[in-house]
Amino acid sequence: MKKLILILIQTALTVASCSTAQVSTPSAGSAAVSQSTFAAAVAAAQPGDTMRMAAGSWTDARLVFEARGTADKPIVLMAEKPGAVRLEGKSSLKIAGEYLVVSGLVFVNGHTPDDAVISFRKDKDNLANNCRVTACVIDGYNQEDRFKSDYWVELYGRNNRVDHTYLNNKLNSGVTLVVRLNSEASQQNHHRIDHNYFGERPRLGSNGGETMRIGTSTFSLTSSHTIVENNYFYRCNGEVEVVSVKSGDNIIRNNTFYESEGVLALRHGNNNLVEGNYFIGNNRRNTGGIRVINAGHTIRNNYFQGLEGDRFFSALGVMNGVPNSSINRYHQVKDVLIEDNAFINCANVTFGVGSDNERTAVPQNVKVRHNIFYNPGSETVFKALDDISGVTFADNKVVTASASFKEKGFERVKLSLSKNAQGLWASADGTLAPALPADAATTGVSWYTPEKARATQIITKVTRAANALEKAVLNSTEGDIIELQEAGEYVINQTLTLPHTLTIRAKAGLSSRPVVNMAYNDSGMALLSIQKGGSIRVEGIAFNGFSEGGIAENAIRTSTKPMIRHYNLFVDNCAFYGFNESSAGAFRAYQSTFADTISFTNSTFQDISGVAINLAAEKEDKGKYNAESVTISNCLFDAVMGSALDLYRGGNDESTAGPFLTVDHCTFNQVNNTELGSVLRLIGVQWAEVRNSIFSDSGKGGRAVLFESSRWAHNKIDYCNLYRSGKIESFYNDVTGKHMFAVKPEYTAPEKGNFQLKPGATLLGKGSDGKPLGALWNNGFLSSNEKNLY
Repeated sequence: MKKLILILIQTALTVASCSTAQVSTPSAGSAAVSQSTFAAAVAAAQPGDTMRMAAGSWTDARLVFEARGTADKPIVLMAEKPGAVRLEGKSSLKIAGEYLVVSGLVFVNGHTPDDAVISFRKDKDNLANNCRVTACVIDGYNQEDRFKSDYWVELYGRNNRVDHTYLNNKLNSGVTLVVRLNSEASQQNHHRIDHNYFGERPRLGSNGGETMRIGTSTFSLTSSHTIVENNYFYRCNGEVEVVSVKSGDNIIRNNTFYESEGVLALRHGNNNLVEGNYFIGNNRRNTGGIRVINAGHTIRNNYFQGLEGDRFFSALGVMNGVPNSSINRYHQVKDVLIEDNAFINCANVTFGVGSDNERTAVPQNVKVRHNIFYNPGSETVFKALDDISGVTFADNKVVTASASFKEKGFERVKLSLSKNAQGLWASADGTLAPALPADAATTGVSWYTPEKARATQIITKVTRAANALEKAVLNSTEGDIIELQEAGEYVINQTLTLPHTLTIRAKAGLSSRPVVNMAYNDSGMALLSIQKGGSIRVEGIAFNGFSEGGIAENAIRTSTKPMIRHYNLFVDNCAFYGFNESSAGAFRAYQSTFADTISFTNSTFQDISGVAINLAAEKEDKGKYNAESVTISNCLFDAVMGSALDLYRGGNDESTAGPFLTVDHCTFNQVNNTELGSVLRLIGVQWAEVRNSIFSDSGKGGRAVLFESSRWAHNKIDYCNLYRSGKIESFYNDVTGKHMFAVKPEYTAPEKGNFQLKPGATLLGKGSDGKPLGALWNNGFLSSNEKNLY
């Protein structure tokens, strides 16, 4: 234990001294270079020269900085003033040559026209060596299509450095920063990546969302000798591998991973050193630590706190390998040392991760020693999914909820912890004295502030006057509220395009919901269309799909074209009806669109011929999906010919954790009685709970619920009533709980749209929360004027 104390404190002190080091500013040189004179200035550059780029916007600038400085006299390319040069539109920078320094540039409001925003090569024959990119910014510089891949920083050559950069808000596919080893000239490269701020990277909903990658599987048995140190990874949630190491002999040390939904993955390659890193989850879902594959690694002096991830997202996940594995699969874990780490209140430390019919090679010669496992809320500190006879535990200190945890190599101790000024758990006696090795203040640049959303909201009150609703939406700005002042019909002449965060709601206290419908719909249009992301809230509105010219395709849909920004959709106390032709439905997400959250609460879906809620556009079976978190609560689905919900994630990719689905207190009556149909069609959903709901006369030709997911998925249905309805089908596991019923529900007045259970109806069991099953309205779902509009 003394060894752990000394190393943790020494690491903290070392980090503090390194991370505050100032970056030197090159001395002034010649006059500022413009976009039009840039190429000539570069061609004339000599060792020791400094080229100052003229302040302003450089638009569609495809810059090539190719020159040769010396170790004593580098050639410097810098902004006239840090942050004053903004590369916008379709701009990029390629660096080639020797001893070059780039500083103070900002890439915003556009996307690269090349493979990378900044590349350490001009082409495959002209690489950069001994070059540096420092104090630069790339912020929200994304392709228009979220699945069009690019890199932001691409390292080739040898002895290059990327430091004190600010890389934030990458939304499209492709690694934020990548180290390439695809030629001998880029192998054993000794690059240094340090003091960078890797800002928020939202969930991609697919593979390809890494924040950093070192190598690829093809060259994974090659040494890279890259050092990654003192970086801050803030909410890097693109996929499971925040940092993906796919090469050997790298050092990953003194980095902070803060609330990042993923892990540092030793995915391919051998003999990597991982030390002094801090993984802070703050109990956020899917926050993880280190995943171990391959041989010869040392993992020491790392600190893990409040991590909630499981399996591939575990605080520590030691994987099973594939016997005689091909280079791109999973090599067996061998000869790994895991010592002097601290695991504080982490949900899962897992051995044998990925154990299945293919991955049967269990870990061998893995030593786990001198670690602290502090988990007073649990009876255990690790779980084994396969044989762990090849794992040796020695001199580990453990705190659990009781004395029931008794494993060889673990000693129960008393350890009193309290949070220090950084929110880290420290002990009063100094046994554990953590300090973050990197944070927002010690990484990135000090002179850049990203644009912030407008703080104020404008409420626009809209009557039923002609074109009033269309004008209000057209003139709205980010975060506005549009409030419908009257009951009755709001007739629109075209789809309402929602280009930003917006709320459309009914005025409180109206006698019935305002009704939005189309004056004449001859092309299957939607009533509302989410176009450019943001959070959309719809409250207290009825949507009628019927018009004189035909039936609207959807009440709400996403753009039919790729959308780079994520969106959220919150629908509460709304009614959807009259979408009763062909594949018409209430909501539909299109391909290459992604929602962080979709929520339907206290709403009704009636007389619909297609799928009510359609989240099944990603059909390439590559692990892609349309929404991360889906909630359907207190809703009625009645007379729906298609599924109430179609949620699809195809393929067997393991780089994501979603989708997550909760269905609670819903009533499904006469829903999808087609041959082999499903009321809830859940394909590839990795976490789903269906509870407290009623299925009556639904799914009779197939299933009430279809769970078609991998064996590790968390899929459950419980506290539900199935009356004259289809079966519950699951490919792998028994998903059915112990509180299932098959009783005819006594609805209050179904002919009037009131599917509330009659007072005193006791044949059905109570829900998990003690309330009656099904939706929980007291006054019916639809008023008479809404029911008779179509």
